[in-house]
Amino acid sequence: MRGGNRFFHPENVLRRGEDLIAVGQKEDALQTIYEFLTSRRIRGSEVSELEPITLLFIELGTELRNGKVVKDGLHQYKKAVQNTDEGLESLQQVCKHFLEQSEFQLTKAEGKAGAAAEAAVEKSVAAAAAAQKVLDTYDDVEEEGDDDDEDVQFAISPEDILLSAVSTDDTTDRSNRQLVVPWLRFLWESYRTVLDILRNNSKLEVGYCFVSAHAFKFCVKYERKNEFRRLCEMLRAHLQTVSQKPNDRYQVTNPIDLGNSNTLQRYLESRFAQLNAAVKLELWQEAFRSVEDVHTLMTLSKRQPKPAMLMSYYDDLAQIFAVSGDNLFHAAARQKYFSLLLQSPIATEDEKKHYASLELISALAVADNASSERDDFSRRKLHRLASLLSMGSTPTRDSLIEQATGPQVLRYTDDLLKQLKEVLEDDFHPLSFAKDSQSILTGIESHGDYKQFVTPLLNVIVGKIFSEVAQVYQTIKVDFLVKLCTLQGKFKLSALDIERRLLDAASDNVVSVKIDQDSGVVTFRSDPFSESLENGTSSTLAEKANAALQLTPAEFVRFQLSNLAKSLSQSVRLIDVTQTESVDRELKERALTEANAEFYEEKEEILQRFGVLEERKTKLAELKKLETEKASKEKVTQQLASKQAEKERAEQETVRRREEKMRREIEAAKEKEKKQLIQEVNSKGIIQIDEKEAENLDIDKLRVMQLEKLEKDQKETETKMEGLARRDDYLERAERKYQLALLEKEAKEQSLNDEKEYDAIRERHIEQARKEHEHDIKIRDRLQRMVSAYEKYAEVARSEQNNLYAKLKIHANRKLEEAKEVRIREFIVKKKVEFEEELQRKKEEKLRQQKLEEEESRRAVAEEERRKKMEESQLSRDPERRIYNELLAKEKNGSLAKFSDKMTLKKLRRKYAN
Repeated sequence: MRGGNRFFHPENVLRRGEDLIAVGQKEDALQTIYEFLTSRRIRGSEVSELEPITLLFIELGTELRNGKVVKDGLHQYKKAVQNTDEGLESLQQVCKHFLEQSEFQLTKAEGKAGAAAEAAVEKSVAAAAAAQKVLDTYDDVEEEGDDDDEDVQFAISPEDILLSAVSTDDTTDRSNRQLVVPWLRFLWESYRTVLDILRNNSKLEVGYCFVSAHAFKFCVKYERKNEFRRLCEMLRAHLQTVSQKPNDRYQVTNPIDLGNSNTLQRYLESRFAQLNAAVKLELWQEAFRSVEDVHTLMTLSKRQPKPAMLMSYYDDLAQIFAVSGDNLFHAAARQKYFSLLLQSPIATEDEKKHYASLELISALAVADNASSERDDFSRRKLHRLASLLSMGSTPTRDSLIEQATGPQVLRYTDDLLKQLKEVLEDDFHPLSFAKDSQSILTGIESHGDYKQFVTPLLNVIVGKIFSEVAQVYQTIKVDFLVKLCTLQGKFKLSALDIERRLLDAASDNVVSVKIDQDSGVVTFRSDPFSESLENGTSSTLAEKANAALQLTPAEFVRFQLSNLAKSLSQSVRLIDVTQTESVDRELKERALTEANAEFYEEKEEILQRFGVLEERKTKLAELKKLETEKASKEKVTQQLASKQAEKERAEQETVRRREEKMRREIEAAKEKEKKQLIQEVNSKGIIQIDEKEAENLDIDKLRVMQLEKLEKDQKETETKMEGLARRDDYLERAERKYQLALLEKEAKEQSLNDEKEYDAIRERHIEQARKEHEHDIKIRDRLQRMVSAYEKYAEVARSEQNNLYAKLKIHANRKLEEAKEVRIREFIVKKKVEFEEELQRKKEEKLRQQKLEEEESRRAVAEEERRKKMEESQLSRDPERRIYNELLAKEKNGSLAKFSDKMTLKKLRRKYAN
């Protein structure tokens, strides 16, 4: 360290820092230690000497809230001690101490903010009590009469009365902003600094995971959502750096090995904590990214994570899917969670009943077409989500319901959900479903855990009603269909919503439907060659056909050929058994022959692949050798470049000297040339220049003077030429006079042509407008017959929306009034409690003050008695002291008359005065 051209020994630096702290110069102490830590000479110091200095540096930097200096100092300390195991252990302890100090300062700031808030509350309570006292006094005065109004005095200001009615929330927020928020930011920067220091080192990974877990807790405790996002991105970047292949040119000390099971398990636990924190903060996008991180690490891990972690993982996944509205994978996640819960030895019966019920109702809430793969994008998405749940294939509604209705699940399932499963799956009747399920749906509405499934269940119920009705009826009244789909409570839908859901079902290929608004009839189309079936795959259509009550004509035509082929194949097998067996033998032999042929082909392919791998390995070795040679060549090149740079500097110095010499020679040549130019100008007689005056002139000015003289002469010549040119202007005027008649004729012809072209364009525009008008009239006449139906439909929709708005407004106003009454009652109760507490506190304070006064009086009496006793004992031991006191009393009273008494008093005063 350079400070006054001397290097401080670690002990001296520590002593110097403590001395500066003792005299109150903490900033100077921090700067002194910082300069010491950033010096290169500390690299040779012992860890035991550096650690106390660094700890003091941490405490000072944290107290002064100088995070930038602390960060730089910690990085320098890491460089100094990272080469030994003792140094790395010390680094972890220093980082831990840094976080502890930051958390301590934050706690201290919270205490100060709490004290400030309590003081504000006490002041508000006192103001409220004073205001109440004023009101009580005013009431008493009114009862007694108005005669004594002038004698009444209030010891309270209007500000105190206003203060009693103001909440202390603003004061608390202001205290937090001033005291707590700066330390929150400092603690967050402390976590970032420590994570950056401890990252990507296998011997520091325990501390790294520990700090990351505490950072997650910090974000959850103080709801720091932005900081949590940045923390996740930072940890993700660290993991990506670890996963990358290290560069051979830059060897990393103690690199992280994800192949190590313990290391991978630590990182996996850290990502589980990240996922839990994201769910608690309701950052669902960040939670899904955390799920992907967890899944990536789980695929790398050779051993299965702990069951408790997996249960938390599936529970968080279920919440994410529930928020995103993906009911299919929400039910799959619930199924995974409950299967692990059954294996847990500490699971209670209530937990099993709760999660078994959630698994069944989530499976029932899955739509029939939830697992349909419409295109490649949806197929990849479903497979990706299935892989997050460790599923080999995409789950379906039937498979989820089959697992949810197993004996292990139904054993713990709620009876209400068993009844729902029976009426919805086992014995579904669209005509009587609304009546049969009324009590069940009411129970689901009132149950707190099932409220989130109201909308998905409603979609499933309405879809099943549409599907069942479409198989039985060809045409049906809209009012009758609305009646079938109208349920009670939160499951109730308006006619407009039911019609909208019917159109959605048609767009999803659940039904093929046509709505006649004039007659109020819904027609379920059954054209055998309808194009609606072309939008689905063969497998999904076959499943729908097998699950249907009866085949529609379109499905019958579509599957007729496949059913005929199956029947003919079975008939052939029954008619000619021998031929079938011979054909089977031939097919078997052919399959064996093809398998043998493919075996040799696969063997050749494996050998070729092995050769390709060997070739790649050789190429990689050659490439590595080339990179090594390239690195050595670059080192030699750098050495040559440094030598070349030194040589160039010497050459530049030589060139500079040469240029200086040339500059002096050029100036001498210019001076000589100037003299020659003056002589030449004077000899030509253009201008006359005195050589003595020309000493202040350079060559350029001389040339300018010569050019100005020449320009002056040229202007005089041009003036003479203009006079000659004016004489030729009459020729130009004659030519233009002749051209004028020709130009007027050409202008008239052009005007006539423009008028003709304008008339033609105008006629075309008029004709086009006429045709468009006639076309618009035809469209108006064709659509005129639909106006009444449209107005009727719009009126119904508007009335429903207005009724719904009115109901919601009444409900909202009622809730607002109830909330107001609750807030008013709470405020009154709160103020009464605060007033009573204040009265009680004042009584206790008064009693405590009385006790203190009594105790003080008793203590004073005892002290006086003790003093008198001490004086009596002193007087008994020293008789002259008694005489001295008696003489002093006589002197004060003026009764000291004897000369002998005065001399005795003077003598004793000299003795006892000192």
